[in-house]
Amino acid sequence: MELTNKKTVLCFRPVLAICVASAPITASSPVPPPISQSLTAASSDPQIKSLCAKTEYPDLCLTTIAPFFNGKTDIASVVEMLIKAGTEQTKQANATATKMAADPKYADDPKTISGLKGCYEMYDDALDNMQNAMDTIPVYDIGTIETMVSAAITDYGTYDDGFTQQPNPVPDGVSPMVDINENLQNIGSIILAITDLMH
Repeated sequence: MELTNKKTVLCFRPVLAICVASAPITASSPVPPPISQSLTAASSDPQIKSLCAKTEYPDLCLTTIAPFFNGKTDIASVVEMLIKAGTEQTKQANATATKMAADPKYADDPKTISGLKGCYEMYDDALDNMQNAMDTIPVYDIGTIETMVSAAITDYGTYDDGFTQQPNPVPDGVSPMVDINENLQNIGSIILAITDLMH
């Protein structure tokens, strides 16, 4: 065994030299369970399954809750998990739109670039509405939750409408974010359906 003043080095030489430098031991942060495990936990919980079955999109409900499932199954907690999920996915959508707006393939398409840049305000407004809904959960202000989530749903639809200036986009004017916004609107619908059970 050899010792140095600068660093402790342990060397064992039965056949090959194996040296291990000593280092301080630090506690690592807990690693969150893989999404597959979270989905299994949420989808196998009878209360969560029952609540999601009462929505128009039960499968989406389960997969939306999964990353935020904390074991609580009371209605208010489930609404909170869904709003957290909707908030996170809205942030991701905003990041996606920002990246698209800088994509060279849209360089000759000022209408699309303008529409994509215009989404920032809509998504920011949706995030504010989701936060306002979240803030009222502890006091069971169901009316405000429903109003704020409905406003967020409107924000997602308004963003897509900006590409055609009409409620039903024509094929050559469809927003490149239409699928993402439809998913966000569906999540909003799920939140409203479960919030309604708080009455």
